Amino acid sequence: MTTSNVIVNAGGFFAADVEERLAASDLYTHEELAEKFEHLCEHFERHHAHLNDDATAAQVGFFLVNRALHILDYAHSHNEPLGEDVRIEYTLFNSAEAFLAHVAGRGTSAFFNGACGVAKVAAWAANLDEPIKNEEGEAGDPPAFELDEQMRATNLQWAILTNGRIWRLFHKNTCAMMNTYFEMDLLHILENRDTDMFKLFVCAFSSKAISFDKSGACPDKALLA
Repeated sequence: MTTSNVIVNAGGFFAADVEERLAASDLYTHEELAEKFEHLCEHFERHHAHLNDDATAAQVGFFLVNRALHILDYAHSHNEPLGEDVRIEYTLFNSAEAFLAHVAGRGTSAFFNGACGVAKVAAWAANLDEPIKNEEGEAGDPPAFELDEQMRATNLQWAILTNGRIWRLFHKNTCAMMNTYFEMDLLHILENRDTDMFKLFVCAFSSKAISFDKSGACPDKALLA
């Protein structure tokens, strides 16, 4: 598999030289990246037997995504309510301290003020371009539509969609278009122990990459096309 198969910059989501920019990123040291990679590879090797075409979204989350989000430096919570009818599948914080500082606001928009993004997990065999079926087998909207609604409801800028194998990063400004996102093949990275691609993965999808500093900027902002 070539690099072009591992990375998809759909709709020009990031600037054209995204690979070069991510490769030059100094968000993490070489030692930090190596430790993260070994941690995730070891976890995948222990649990990969559970990750097959029959794996449900819940199983994908339990056996891979939850640990991957931890390695990407997120503290996350599940199924958070927002009003009476909305549930946010994954709410992403850039630290446990940020989560604890806003936990008193659960059920209101105040809770999400401390978050940096939302995420949705699909079944291992799910096609991320097609509507995801519910437990009754009924197809809903394409997942990007749901993420767009959740980003607007929470006033958050970033969202991750993954079936465990493929990871997509969306931004609030273009998510509704469905064809504008940054994608990486994590399964290829893990199976081939591709450390170069892992650095790009971490520097695109980590909490450091999407978290805003006090000026309102974030490291990935310069990458946006």
